[in-house]
Amino acid sequence: MKTAAVLPAFGIGDALLMMIASHQLKLQGYKVTTFHQALPELANWFPDHQIEPSYSTLDAFDLIIAENDNSPKIKQLIESYRPRLSIFYPTYSKEKHGPLHLLDRIFDEHRPMADNIAEAMASFFSLPVPSKYNGLILPDTPRNSKQVLIHPTSRSVSKNWNAKGFIKVARKLKHLDFTPVFCVSPQEQSQWEFVAEEGFTLVCPPNLSHLAMLVHESAAVIGNDSSVGHLASNLDVPTLIIADDEQRMRLWRPGWRQGNLVLPPRYLPDWKLLRLNWQHFISPSKVLKNFLRCSS
Repeated sequence: MKTAAVLPAFGIGDALLMMIASHQLKLQGYKVTTFHQALPELANWFPDHQIEPSYSTLDAFDLIIAENDNSPKIKQLIESYRPRLSIFYPTYSKEKHGPLHLLDRIFDEHRPMADNIAEAMASFFSLPVPSKYNGLILPDTPRNSKQVLIHPTSRSVSKNWNAKGFIKVARKLKHLDFTPVFCVSPQEQSQWEFVAEEGFTLVCPPNLSHLAMLVHESAAVIGNDSSVGHLASNLDVPTLIIADDEQRMRLWRPGWRQGNLVLPPRYLPDWKLLRLNWQHFISPSKVLKNFLRCSS
């Protein structure tokens, strides 16, 4: 049996997306190992897959697929394993990345990552229909039709909408008989304890499996451009993403269940100062209006 290693970039969203490649390889008869530091916390959601946090060597693998993240790791992989290495480039420039190999794939920046990865795998095996399924198994648990999970953080502060905006949206949701629940990491808990003082529930899932169950049990998710949006989309939960850049989101929007995006106005001049303060150009009423549209 041929063996394959799949190496997503750092983010959880990246890992979920690259599991599309892992699952297609498995369907084609490969013994697949996906390497990602945090993804083992979701191993029970991918019962048919082997997931490991790290590797010491990839010498034993017949095929290696790596998502390019412009890190030294990619250069090391090229130096060590080029003949059996496939690099997936979300964006590509010959000057920056060097020559392509026959196994490499360049993505269409105007289409979601999930679509790009599915089509890359279809081209590998000459499949007539690309598949975005990544092997995730949904638990048989009911959803709370009134619970709206609000995820107000991300890895990058510049991607975060303002806290006051999220609070105003939560108040309006509560007025409409929804149950807004704020969700942040345990490391961020102290910064968001004021949410409880506002009368809202604040939860801090201890690991990704608990987070996934919380998302799965919710009727919808509202948040910034972050891994939680990809997780919700993968779990078939309606998702509203508040983001700063329409062009970037064409590629990085959640790509399973298509969510709704709230973006700054298109007429906003492309001035650096304005773009750095994009949050001020998205109102709570606009977020609520889009949420009600996508959740109905």
